[in-house]
Amino acid sequence: MSEDQPPPSPYQPAPVTQQAPQNGPAVAALIVGIIGALTGLISVLFTGANPVFLWVAGILAVIALVLGFVGFGRAQRGEAANATMALWGIITGVIAMVLLVVSLLVQTGVFADSSEETSVQTETTAAPTAETSTPTASEETAPTEGENIYTGDLEVGDCLAESPEAETLTVTTVPCSEPHSHEVFASVNLPEGDGEFPGYQVIDAEAEELCIAQFEGFIGLPSEQSELETRFMTPSEETWLAGDRMVSCAVYDPAGEVSGSLRGAER
Repeated sequence: MSEDQPPPSPYQPAPVTQQAPQNGPAVAALIVGIIGALTGLISVLFTGANPVFLWVAGILAVIALVLGFVGFGRAQRGEAANATMALWGIITGVIAMVLLVVSLLVQTGVFADSSEETSVQTETTAAPTAETSTPTASEETAPTEGENIYTGDLEVGDCLAESPEAETLTVTTVPCSEPHSHEVFASVNLPEGDGEFPGYQVIDAEAEELCIAQFEGFIGLPSEQSELETRFMTPSEETWLAGDRMVSCAVYDPAGEVSGSLRGAER
């Protein structure tokens, strides 16, 4: 060994190992935040969606925020190299949380109540205009709704919407100006008898005789000369025993429905 060279040192410097950046939390925060935001958006757009979407959006939003702050903190300490990704993870977590709140408001009806109040205010404001507007042709010609009444309350000139049964208790009346099947031309009372129910054949025969006698006075022609026909509504056994003797006589055109009264038709 030369005297000019120093003796070798027994200690060698240890190699410096560089620690790998810990970027996992930031990456996970961004992925979870995006999924949470999409889940929250689905729950907002589709209010009838499964409530599970709300829970999933809330859980993912919390996870994204936690991971985002962890990743951003590591980046600030130099332990990670993706601070921007961690920041976006925090942002998407916040978006997911906001969408969750909006979805809850929509599904609890807060927005619906507001829209209903606005609609009511609009209708109230528009009401005076509707009162002064001219009715349209369809409104002027709209048919009147029929009225259900007891046969004993029928009066001469009432028109029936449908063909009545002989022992029916209620019928539907409509204005005679509208198409109808029958028109009441007489109301007559059957003989009292002994109070016992005589049977439908006896009642029908007596009712037909009484109605035919009233036919000409309303139509203007005897029944046997008219093309129109007669139908009558008689008491049932129950109403007979209760004292009902009223018979309602109705005229109809066998060719079909009639518009207008048949009084004085002479046909």
